Amino acid sequence: MVERKKGHKALRIKEGALVTFDPNPEVKEVWSRLSREATLLIPPIKEKIRFSYSKLSIWLHCHRRYKLYYLDRLQVKRKDENLQIGAVVHDLLKLWNDGKLISKHIEKLEEQVQTLYPFNEEDESLTTAREAARLVVGYIKQYEKDPLKVISSEVHIQYEMPDYYLYARIDGLARTQDDRLWRLEYKTTKKMDNYYLNGLKAGLQGAIYDFVIEENFKEKLSGTIYSMLIKTQVPQFPRAFSPVNRPGIRRMHETCQGVLREIQQGNFYPSSACLNYGRACEFKILCDSDTLDNREAFYIIRPAEEDFTKEKGGKQEEDS
Repeated sequence: MVERKKGHKALRIKEGALVTFDPNPEVKEVWSRLSREATLLIPPIKEKIRFSYSKLSIWLHCHRRYKLYYLDRLQVKRKDENLQIGAVVHDLLKLWNDGKLISKHIEKLEEQVQTLYPFNEEDESLTTAREAARLVVGYIKQYEKDPLKVISSEVHIQYEMPDYYLYARIDGLARTQDDRLWRLEYKTTKKMDNYYLNGLKAGLQGAIYDFVIEENFKEKLSGTIYSMLIKTQVPQFPRAFSPVNRPGIRRMHETCQGVLREIQQGNFYPSSACLNYGRACEFKILCDSDTLDNREAFYIIRPAEEDFTKEKGGKQEEDS
């Protein structure tokens, strides 16, 4: 929720912008409306496509995977444990920024994980819960007296372009002590080096998020604060400040136009890059043998509204 912090100026939204702050009483109504709209139709496309970072990155990685996930709406029954840890960490840090989480609540994390991810086996849930708790408790202790002022724990933004929509689910917005506006991004990862950090700064995700923020708010964005939760034996929690990448935003627009043209052509051929960060694509089974038995045994039909209420899902990356 956006609120005025003592000594800090309020955030102003441009007229007509579709911006939802969570928690917000309007969020249910917004998502209900979005779920009834056609987000993607097989060519010819009758309505504008709504692009998120996840949707674009899946298309760029593999056209067949895009079809199976967004058109056939398939989702593997069990997700990779590292991705689950990242999702739980994001959820808990959101609660912490909202003032709804204190350290003692972490003790019941296994119960929460079991509810969020019902396909987990009990021992895997316990492993996930312990790892997530270790990271979140460490982060909270390090930043209990945080100089940053988080003015929104989570923001959903949609921006209309001439041929498509851009959608962003942003971890948070914050102000530094000089009142400058920053995007806040949490990243869980096994390691952090210059290669990893430079990839974040120059990536497609940051370009989309920075663009939609500046287009929807009456204020210049200074850049992104990456808050890292590094899963080493002794967890580390560094922060990195990165200015807005203007050339990256220009490339992002070119990417969106190119992806749109390719989707309209309807070519859903597979990629040969079936491994990413040492993990097989969740749809490799179907690429090898797309049978009804395999679909029923390993996949479920995903609800349409999950495309955007869970925008950070579906990525195949080392971080989350």
